Amino acid sequence: MNRSIASVLLALGCGGAAPPPAEYPTMPAGDEVVALPEVLREPLRDAPIVLEARSSSSATVTIRIVFDAGSADDPVGREGLTALTARLMSEGGAGELDYAGITAALFPTAASLGARTGRDQTVFVVRLPAEHLETVWPLFRDVLTRPALSGADFERVRAQAQSELVTGLRAEGDEALGKAVLLSMLFEGHPYAHPELGTEEALAAITADEVRAHRARLFCPGRMTIGLTGRYPEGFAARVTSELAVLATDACEGRAVLPAAPAHGARIRIVDKPEASSTAVSMGLPLDVVRGDPDYPALVLATSWLGQHRQFVGVLMQEIRELRGMNYGDYAYPEHFVQEGWSTFPLPNAAMRQQYFSVWLRPLRPEQAHFAMRLALYHLRRFVEVGLTDEDVARMRAYLDGYYALFLQTESRRIGYAIDDRFYGEDVAWLDALRARWATLTAAEVNDAIRRHLDLGRLEIAVIAPDAASFADRLASEAASPMTYGEGASPSAEALALDAEVEHLRIGIPRERIELVPVREIFRR
Repeated sequence: MNRSIASVLLALGCGGAAPPPAEYPTMPAGDEVVALPEVLREPLRDAPIVLEARSSSSATVTIRIVFDAGSADDPVGREGLTALTARLMSEGGAGELDYAGITAALFPTAASLGARTGRDQTVFVVRLPAEHLETVWPLFRDVLTRPALSGADFERVRAQAQSELVTGLRAEGDEALGKAVLLSMLFEGHPYAHPELGTEEALAAITADEVRAHRARLFCPGRMTIGLTGRYPEGFAARVTSELAVLATDACEGRAVLPAAPAHGARIRIVDKPEASSTAVSMGLPLDVVRGDPDYPALVLATSWLGQHRQFVGVLMQEIRELRGMNYGDYAYPEHFVQEGWSTFPLPNAAMRQQYFSVWLRPLRPEQAHFAMRLALYHLRRFVEVGLTDEDVARMRAYLDGYYALFLQTESRRIGYAIDDRFYGEDVAWLDALRARWATLTAAEVNDAIRRHLDLGRLEIAVIAPDAASFADRLASEAASPMTYGEGASPSAEALALDAEVEHLRIGIPRERIELVPVREIFRR
């Protein structure tokens, strides 16, 4: 189960510091409690959405059951409850079988079954050889409709979640940690702010009874989309819909209406992790564009030009990794991105009702991190101020038209993307809509969209560093940070000229806008 992580952080004050400049909003104290507005809820749908893609030639069947429910539905003080509920359902007993019995029953069928919770969606998915449908479907149905949710399973699954939080992400996952801290900054005081996995104190407080009640409230037909693809018999969709109808109870409730994303102004949060051997940097800002917005295709094309995930077509990848060898990869995103396994592709069913723009610098040598931040900011500022040329747009249009088709290679991914189209209220398929708009986009339109939506005065930066205090002082001092090349490197004269300019680039965020957070406090509460 993939769980991108955010947190509520404890800010350390800088005693005696001058007040923030007038152009910045006041930063809350670390122990300030943010009052949440009264919860308004959307109505439940009258029936689940059903999407089908039958194929008589397919060897498999994939069933995706996606609920419009995620960590944004977690009650205050019980952060992580939705993810824990889904995990207990998919990794516990169901029907007449305990978890070992379900695993044993699935083994000879070669079926895979799992669940994953995001901010606004929870997906239960099973993929199996078509000839085993009558064996696997009843097991999967029971996971959804008759989960045991036993005390023993609860304790086991909760302990696993706590371990992943404390000894996994906090101790080992600096790349994911940096992205998660950024997300918690961008949506501080918002239902998206806390980690999908949960926080240390919340996980300890959650009870099995709370899991049972939460399941009844959220995992309902009125929040459900059924996606079926592969070789299954005629009438199977009606059977699935009928057999899942028992999830409708008086406890069901619609999802909460989200408040607007908060506006903090530019700031930096550095997680002090003395044992870290590298420095991870993530930066971004809330974005008022989601799929279906007229500017979405332009921003997808533009951010791909800046930093397509794990592809050398992006400017950041070329400048930071290829020309200077500073790290493994440098990417930019116009929406929340979760990589599917070891692929380079985004995972479907990780949709969010509110989005954000982000840049990710994979971990850097500490001695090069200051320069790398400046180099990324240099190109980000040029991205906004100068933008793309007509030649850039034409090149990216040709590249993306082919590369994005790879996102839809499998039946499971195609039905997943179709479900996401419905989540965003789109009638035209995602890639079809992108291609249609890309065909007519001009550089002027792309650059106009960039400038209207990316206000770098709101840019927030999250850093995981081994010596946070000294790094914060260097950032605030605006002292030069010369680029250092490894032995045998032979940078071009053009690269050296840019290095000389970038090492003096002003970041422009004063020391009082730079927070220090000890790693032990991350995800604690």
